[in-house]
Amino acid sequence: MPAQEIDDWHRCFIALEPDAATRAVFATMPVGSAQRRVSVDQLHLTLAFLGSVPPAQGEQLAQALPGVVAPLPPLAIQGSEYWPNATHPRLVVVSFEESEPMTQFEARVRALVLAHGLPVDDHRAFRPHVTLARLSRDRRPASRIGTADAKAALSTTFEVRGGTSAQVLARFDRLTLYSSTLARHGARYRAIASAPVPAC
Repeated sequence: MPAQEIDDWHRCFIALEPDAATRAVFATMPVGSAQRRVSVDQLHLTLAFLGSVPPAQGEQLAQALPGVVAPLPPLAIQGSEYWPNATHPRLVVVSFEESEPMTQFEARVRALVLAHGLPVDDHRAFRPHVTLARLSRDRRPASRIGTADAKAALSTTFEVRGGTSAQVLARFDRLTLYSSTLARHGARYRAIASAPVPAC
């Protein structure tokens, strides 16, 4: 969708999109009955949250987005877990192991945002993850979220690296600038501009 057709520049963020195979398996990972699952078309890995963006600067950022793209290896999945913690959970997420290519990719996106005079919400350290589900404030989660079952399901679809501990790898193939709209059943994300991310 051309950026100039977008008139909603509120709650903007930049994220990586999972490829089709990754989305399909993430959508089947167990999250528990008390959780509200994120729809498959909304799954993403946030790199930078921008907040409200002046349209002119947003247009410029959208046009410059392909310039920060570089080949990105698949990410090794650490597991699924409750965030911020199991005692007071709000989210079910898939987390990923630390990766230098991913760290560099995030740094390029952050530098691009700052170069366009836009603020970046950096009050939390970058921890790459994909949110699978959200918990209502009045609901309690199950005691576990089936991490072992989830990784078993993932390993049937994704590449698994050998060694002393097998690593399940997930692929992200697009870098996208989104706007977010709050709705009754949670936020909805709309792509403003995107660029393909080559595999390596």
